[in-house]
Amino acid sequence: MAYTYTNKRRRLKCSSTTPNKWADELPTELLGLIVKKLASNFMDIGRFKAVCSSWNSAARSYTSAPLPQYPGLMYPSTQWGWNGKGICFFSLAEKKVYKTEESQGFLGVGSFLGSSHGWLVMEKVAWAFSEISLFNPISRKSRTLPPFPRGSPISKIVLSSDPSCNSKFVVVVIHETLNVPTRLAFYQHGRGGENANAWTVLEGSHDHYFDILLRNNGHLFALSRDHSIQVWDFGDTYNNNNPTKIMHFRPSRNGIHGTMMGDKTRLVESMDELLLVEREWLGNNSRGAEKFDVYKLNIAAKTWEKVECLRDCALFLAKNQPAMSLSTQKLPRLKENSIYFADEYHELTHGGGITDIHVRGVFNFETKVVKQYCITGANNFGYSPAVWIVPSPW
Repeated sequence: MAYTYTNKRRRLKCSSTTPNKWADELPTELLGLIVKKLASNFMDIGRFKAVCSSWNSAARSYTSAPLPQYPGLMYPSTQWGWNGKGICFFSLAEKKVYKTEESQGFLGVGSFLGSSHGWLVMEKVAWAFSEISLFNPISRKSRTLPPFPRGSPISKIVLSSDPSCNSKFVVVVIHETLNVPTRLAFYQHGRGGENANAWTVLEGSHDHYFDILLRNNGHLFALSRDHSIQVWDFGDTYNNNNPTKIMHFRPSRNGIHGTMMGDKTRLVESMDELLLVEREWLGNNSRGAEKFDVYKLNIAAKTWEKVECLRDCALFLAKNQPAMSLSTQKLPRLKENSIYFADEYHELTHGGGITDIHVRGVFNFETKVVKQYCITGANNFGYSPAVWIVPSPW
């Protein structure tokens, strides 16, 4: 296993050659039971593989199919970015911080643009273009995407599937342009034809978009500034056809607050439902308390309906990345009926400057209380936003 995990107390290096006679003699069935207990935390699987060759083989055998993984936060190890200090990973399951070295795939990276399907989206700014790449921090595999003009920043990026499992995955972005506030563009990896290595403007995307969500059925949902929902069908792009716009409607907003600001709303797919998460500051300044409201989309009635409970799931929010919903039944160390968030906001200093304040907490949907948590050794992520990532080790 190529990945090295470190924290202040220990360093773990995986090796499959260490002789452990007693470990080699354990029954295969017993090893399988152990792996199944550990499989949702890739850190535990890494330690398990390091014991000996037979344990390594057992882990690979029993984890060949994708298994639910606990998420974590990835962020630069200093406020000023990488500069030789590496990247930190905060394991939510273990409440521990691990560090990677800069050379492990992060050299020269300017910032994180988000994560999707266990892959980080990273940006390196060049003279005229931004170089965009996908990187799996566990397998250390990477994919290069077509460059983006430097004056056209990306505000949101989503993947259709895990690039490890599908070589023809689709990438969709919200980006700014000179002529309109935001546009949608897409790229299909492995696509042939004249647009094989280029971004294509999504036909019919002319609004200011707050968020996008690419569902498992290939339908892209976009939330625009006028609160309307626009839907494109990406199902036939694998045959070199452009996506087709199939819906455009404005759901009624009974009970939803009037402003619906772009940085306070998120779309998320949960339990086969499309949810809208609205965040509201309480108090007269940006340090005030927070609350979240959740609504589900009734497509037939074209309405947003208030959700009173996030049963059997927890939601995860962070700046610039797709919101996630994870099962608390499959990942029991997560808090059911909760919203985990790692976000940022800005406030003016006495001298007129702007300070980035980063909030990491859990909102209890039942009690409406936020419990903030502190990550030991973490600075404000002023250089690059922190991103939630669900590891994809296999």
